[in-house]
Amino acid sequence: MTQMPPQCNNLQEQVDTLLQLLRQEPSLRQQDIMAVQASLKKAISPEFEIVFAGAFSAGKSMLINALLERELLYSAEGHATGTECYIAYAESAQKERVVLTFLSEVEIRTQVYALCEQLNLTTEININHIDVVKILSQGCLIIIEKEGGENKSELAKQAKALILLLEGFEANRERIQTVDNATYSMEQFNFSNLKEAASYARRGSNSAVLKRVEYYCYHPLLKDGNIIIDTPGIDAPVKQDAELTYDKIESPDTSAVVCVLKAASSGEMTTEETELMEKTRSNPGIRDRLFYIFNRIDETWYNTQLRQRLENLINSDFRDTTRVYKTSGLLGFYGSLIRGTTGRDRFGLDTIFAESRDRLDADTNSGNNSENSQDTPQFVNEFNRYCANSGKLSASQFRISVNSYETPNQNYVRILA
Repeated sequence: MTQMPPQCNNLQEQVDTLLQLLRQEPSLRQQDIMAVQASLKKAISPEFEIVFAGAFSAGKSMLINALLERELLYSAEGHATGTECYIAYAESAQKERVVLTFLSEVEIRTQVYALCEQLNLTTEININHIDVVKILSQGCLIIIEKEGGENKSELAKQAKALILLLEGFEANRERIQTVDNATYSMEQFNFSNLKEAASYARRGSNSAVLKRVEYYCYHPLLKDGNIIIDTPGIDAPVKQDAELTYDKIESPDTSAVVCVLKAASSGEMTTEETELMEKTRSNPGIRDRLFYIFNRIDETWYNTQLRQRLENLINSDFRDTTRVYKTSGLLGFYGSLIRGTTGRDRFGLDTIFAESRDRLDADTNSGNNSENSQDTPQFVNEFNRYCANSGKLSASQFRISVNSYETPNQNYVRILA
């Protein structure tokens, strides 16, 4: 960050003096000074708000996790949360903290009612009545089953969102106020560090009833006043959540908007993404601060037709901008973490991937050894795929083989060793 010139070192005192003089003049006392104070704050302590926007499952949260090289935000496929997440700078690792703000009961009831209308469930709702909650949850499970799974359709996603909302209200009932938004520090939850607090906030039922989460992290990317903001999906099951995202995109406090798009994995834009493009590009106050990220670019490495469709899309719909980037949040995030691992923990299998590694798959009773019966983390499969099929590694420089007689985990450890 550039230093202010010497004549601005006492800017706060100089402006305060002028405002005091203004108040002494009877004809000027009614003037609104809030705009002056807001501008002064920006000049003295500038902040650069970077808003991440996109549809659910586009990978916004995973990209932010990759940038910060730690798992802060929920990044599961199909997870639908309307929580706004602000990530700002902490002066040291010891000063890292989380502030949690909950939806009010009134706001939760409004969301439950809206989802019930969309799902054609009863709208005679009292979320404080256990029998009503059970009936709604059962209705949602029936819808999900009929749709073939919780991520198979918009209706199924809405049903899952309602289940999480009801579970979150039940689990956090004593923390949720009727009308006001209750705010808690992580100490009030008895969390000893940011990791514990982030783990709580990432849990689906908890995030469903959180209005806002503020993370204060010790990371050089945030040091110069950068604030990263993760917004609800533009295709949020609750329409009000999507509107919050557009409000934040259009806010004068927003310095840059990072649009995370799904097209690298599908070859085309969704309806909501097309609408986002149209709205932002038609707004002269926004269009010059837009950046476009095509996440999951690794999908195109193995599919020539998909790669060509993506290139055609970029050449036709994004030809008027150079602010187009391609990346893989999954590979970037775990790749950054694995740099700090060794063969002793099998390059993260015993630490980073411990939870998924310890879950046994359907082969548990097949007579295989424990290594064969372990679930394979998604990153391990993608890493092996990259080594074997991406064409990114020169055969003359990297003599890597992925062997069919080894488990994915064994291939992974052997290659990294």
